[in-house]
Amino acid sequence: MSLGIFDSGVGGLTVFREIARLLPNQDLIYLGDTARLPYGSKSPETILRYTLECAEFLLSKKIKLLVVACHTASSLALEYLQKELPIPVFGMLRPGVELIRESALQKVALLGTEATLSSKAYQKILSQECPQIEIFKVACPLFVPLVEEGMHLHPLSIQTAEYYLAPLREKSIQAALLACTHYPLLTDAIQQSIGPSVCLLDPSERCAQNVKLALQNEHLLEPASKSPQYQFYTTDYPDRFARLAKQFFGMPLSLDINKLELNKNLNYS
Repeated sequence: MSLGIFDSGVGGLTVFREIARLLPNQDLIYLGDTARLPYGSKSPETILRYTLECAEFLLSKKIKLLVVACHTASSLALEYLQKELPIPVFGMLRPGVELIRESALQKVALLGTEATLSSKAYQKILSQECPQIEIFKVACPLFVPLVEEGMHLHPLSIQTAEYYLAPLREKSIQAALLACTHYPLLTDAIQQSIGPSVCLLDPSERCAQNVKLALQNEHLLEPASKSPQYQFYTTDYPDRFARLAKQFFGMPLSLDINKLELNKNLNYS
């Protein structure tokens, strides 16, 4: 059985990449809801509806575990999915909190979408588990569109990062959590704007590690002899998704991207 992974766009491929690396024999199905991104500027009700529709589609593929590879969806819909779905559901908040806690640093910036930060999901957990850490939250709404347009290496990305993050240089922060799966592609621009001494925390690898551990505990790991199969779905422009996906993986790939339509009636095509 496959693992299901979804995000509002191509950003969740950072998580897909880490899971594929740690679980090289596992079948994976990825859904990028590119027709409705960015999630980060939507209302909580809309984000919950979109998330449920994506989850329902992946459940129809008989997956054994779901990864919500989107910090915004994780912030606003993860608890509901974990209560309602018949399979284990993993999100991005717990990996992010674990990285912050283990860093043992005192001043940490939280870089995310407007919806993620407004939900206060991260802040609630961190205040309980890491009350000694001072958190500086910064919404970066243009980061996702820049990545989705393939402009993460464009000078405009550096200018945008400088606009959002330059004020943090006066705060003497020690680390910054990339609380959006799109942001790792902007690492160079973020590092340049935030300062070379600031540690950038990417939860993607930790999420993959947590998924692997869960599969081990449930004896659901695939045999080492198995060859994996990958399926990719997008809700808009398959060719564009394939082009951006190759940039995420950093190598030429032959991707068969399937287009589907998601709506309130869960009508797939």
